[in-house]
Amino acid sequence: MTQTYEIGANTLRFERFYDASIEEVWSLWTTKDGLEEWFAPEGMHVEVLALEPTVGGAFDHVMTAVGADQIAYFAKLCRPIRTQVSGRFVEVLPHRWLRIRLDIDFVPDVEAYPYYIAVEFHGEGERVRMIVTADRHPDAEMTQGAIIGLTSQLLHFDRAVAKRAGMGRRA
Repeated sequence: MTQTYEIGANTLRFERFYDASIEEVWSLWTTKDGLEEWFAPEGMHVEVLALEPTVGGAFDHVMTAVGADQIAYFAKLCRPIRTQVSGRFVEVLPHRWLRIRLDIDFVPDVEAYPYYIAVEFHGEGERVRMIVTADRHPDAEMTQGAIIGLTSQLLHFDRAVAKRAGMGRRA
């Protein structure tokens, strides 16, 4: 697996390469078990409430701080350790493209706003190139948190892909 990361004027972009099938990589984004395997950043737990990878389908989950550092961080900000996030799949092209809109309505004193994540999947021989592009948040602190969170999430994603690819090779 190789990786790159960059910050644009309005987006964050992560690029990864995996020695895995596109089906393995796709299923980690589009199944409840797959998403729960990696979507929580370090010190967090995710529970997928609804995941319907079709245009207009639900992308609803609960993120809960479980690590001591994360719990302390939320306490310092006077924010709850558990947040429910609702979203929708905006675009779905199986094994090629996902675009997800999350509704950010849980930040105190901040008007609700949409947050988009786009994921591209490119089969390149026996490898997959995955590009994740996410909006920057209106607030610099939230954007920094998104960078830390997405970086951590994608490290968990890397491990999940390696685990699944290894299981497929042993079969």
